[in-house]
Amino acid sequence: MTTIWLSTETIEEISSESSSLGRYLNPSKLEGEKRLRFFGEGITGFSAWTTDKKPIRWETKPDSLPANIAPDMGGKVGTKRFLAGLVYDYEAQDFKILEITQRTLMDQLFKFIKDEDYGDPTGYDIKISKSGQGKDTEYSLLASPPKPVTKEMAAAYADVRCNIRALYDGEDPWAEPTA
Repeated sequence: MTTIWLSTETIEEISSESSSLGRYLNPSKLEGEKRLRFFGEGITGFSAWTTDKKPIRWETKPDSLPANIAPDMGGKVGTKRFLAGLVYDYEAQDFKILEITQRTLMDQLFKFIKDEDYGDPTGYDIKISKSGQGKDTEYSLLASPPKPVTKEMAAAYADVRCNIRALYDGEDPWAEPTA
């Protein structure tokens, strides 16, 4: 008699949950350098973390904050500007959501977006790196020369189902749309 410790369905369910959680990139968690390519549209807004460690995002700056907003490392309670977009992570060979809250990274990205030789960041790869720790942390964003995506990457993107705007509602951007 064969006993099954976990059913195939349970394993697949847990695996899909784990891969969904691993589909987010936060520059503050980086080790070394990460090569990425933006796809689709980017979004921006304001974010804060709750005392139970859940992010809340708004498209526009809120007039007031919920009572459960946690203070930042400096003890200040407030919101932080963010940028988010779908990226292809070359190392993982998968699409992920990159959320940037670091002003230095935003400024460096804006520099390339405003440059007529680069423009729209879906036209070139970027490399993000982090060095140092704590108050000595430094971030860097460099753009590679513009070039089209490969046919394989374009085909993979055509199969991606990601609603980046779901972040504003606290929903899972990777969830299958309901009819």
